[in-house]
Amino acid sequence: MVLAACVLTGHAWGQSVDPVLARGLHHSQQDRAMVETAIARTNRLIAKTGHRLRASWSEAVEPADRSVPVYGVAAPEGKAATPAAVPRGCTCVFVNPGLFASWLKTHSTGTGRLDLDPAYVLTFMLLHEVGHITQRSAAGEFSNGELSQLNIEPSIAKANEEEADDFAIALIREEISKVSPASLDANFVAMQLSKLGWNMQAYRTLDEFASAAVGKPSVFFDQTYSHPNLAWRVLRSNHRLHNSEATRALLEAFEEARRRGASREPIYRKP
Repeated sequence: MVLAACVLTGHAWGQSVDPVLARGLHHSQQDRAMVETAIARTNRLIAKTGHRLRASWSEAVEPADRSVPVYGVAAPEGKAATPAAVPRGCTCVFVNPGLFASWLKTHSTGTGRLDLDPAYVLTFMLLHEVGHITQRSAAGEFSNGELSQLNIEPSIAKANEEEADDFAIALIREEISKVSPASLDANFVAMQLSKLGWNMQAYRTLDEFASAAVGKPSVFFDQTYSHPNLAWRVLRSNHRLHNSEATRALLEAFEEARRRGASREPIYRKP
């Protein structure tokens, strides 16, 4: 259980062991203001869930504060990492600002791309991580500063990722049409998710022209054993959020390309 294990191993909730150093990572001070902005927006969206996030470098509201700390981390050079994760064995969230900035640049740079707001994109990621905490699902496994990309139960791990996405989408959908403190945040997060989907489509259409015809594995297949393809997750989340013919068509086109890539049948038969 993620929650129970933290009592033994976590620096969160007043424990003595530093969960960042214990996993071979380093503390990062990069982009703290941006992370704090994303935390504040996330807290407005999760207000009804009973959870609350807190920047680990800020003081607790009270000694018995049970808020979930968010740590800025950096992985040793050359180690596998992720922009955000709930580490196994701790009720806390790791955010890697350096990797997040690099990831954001990759998905917002190039012809036909739209600018992305870092704090709102990170808000969606934090909502996803709160989903892991709420559902007590499998989280990131760090060893000597590296995120393990292997998983003995890949189908369960991937299902957990989808469920955490669904948790985030449900919170956004609940607030998006209301008049509430969280409504504006929900609408802006939804907008950023749509823009991210657009940028990824631009990448597949312009940078990877013709990749859909063959279902190029590096574009359409899952990148690790534990996480589904990120572009597929964004398309799926956008469809869950907007449920339109356009979002359905984009998702189905992506899945059809994956099927072509997995098929052993030749695309063109000789006459």
